[in-house]
This record gives sequence, C-alpha cells and structure tokens, in this order.
Amino acid sequence: MFSIKQEMKKLAQKHPFFSSKEAFKNALKHQLQEKFRVIQNKDFHGCVVDLWVEDPYSEQCYAIYLMNKLGRLTTHLENRLIELKNHGAQDIGRYDFLKQVEKLEKITTGSDNIKGIAILLTNDHLYWSEPTRANTVDSYFRIHENRILTGELKWMEHASAGTTKDRENPIVIKGTYKLQWKHYSTVSNKRHGEFRYLAVHVGVD
Repeated sequence: MFSIKQEMKKLAQKHPFFSSKEAFKNALKHQLQEKFRVIQNKDFHGCVVDLWVEDPYSEQCYAIYLMNKLGRLTTHLENRLIELKNHGAQDIGRYDFLKQVEKLEKITTGSDNIKGIAILLTNDHLYWSEPTRANTVDSYFRIHENRILTGELKWMEHASAGTTKDRENPIVIKGTYKLQWKHYSTVSNKRHGEFRYLAVHVGVD
C-alpha cells in the first residue's frame, strides 16, 4: 500500500536533505521503484508531473509534484562540509507550491483511481511558521501550520510587478485542506538545521 508518510520517513534515513529538487526527485523515484512502477516527468493532459506512481496492490495512480526550498546552512555530513544556499523569495515559493495543488485538482477531477500529492521539503521556517505581519503581498498564499487552504488566492494590490511576473493569475483551490507539516530530519542545531515537509493530498475522500 502506497504511503507517502512512510516513504518520506524511509527516505530521510538515507538522505537527510537535498541540495536540489532534482536530487530529491531522483532519490524518491529510485526508492519508489523498489515496489511501484514509476514514470518521471509524465505529461498528463498538458500537466507534467514530477513522478507518476502506479500501485499494483490498490490499482491507484499517484501524480506527485515536488519542491525543495532551502535556507542557508553550513554543516558536516559524513566528514564532508556541506553548504546549502539560501533560496529566499518565499512569496514566490508559496505561489508555485499552491499552483501545483491547483494542477493536481484538475488532474484528479473525475478520476477515482488517480490521487495527487504536492510535497514541499524545506529547512526554511518561514514556510511553516505563522506570519507575524498581516497584509503581506502573499497573505493569501500562506502555507503555515494549520492553515485552512481553499478558495481563490491572489496577490495583494501592493505586490510589485517583479514579484508577480509570470504569476499574475489567481489560484483557485476547489477543495479544502488543513495544512500540517511533518518533521523530516535534523542535521544541525544551528538555524535552518531542521527539515520539515508539507504534503497536500488531493482527490482523497
């Protein structure tokens, strides 16, 4: 039976973090291939998903989008010095993640055997922490712990053209999702030393 929670727990034991989305995608793909049929970058009605997983036990298919967002961190792993770069631009990161949820709703609509999962893996606490400021340009796109996600999401009027470039359109979420982050790994007691992930399940009864 396919369980992304169990797969992420298993993945963290071998890979406590990733320096890129591609590394994340490739590692998860290779792990899933031990039990499932996996297609990378599958085009489904014009939406290209990172991983398409077919579960032979339940005859369910899973369309998966992945994101890996980093906060700056210098640490050691197996006697190697690791330097993770700061991605920043959390407002754009939130928009892009929620756009994936919107796409998954389109993919799963009308298909009982297709489920969707959007996963964001990060060590940047600004994604999972509730904001301290109100009316930021991305207020509608917040994805902090326990946020209820639904409805039309759009930029605030004072968002700059640079921020909204190629992302002008509102995002419409038809379902209702309570966002709950899960611990992934701890690699350091420094700032940005903990990794968490958010998995939004789409098309689940």
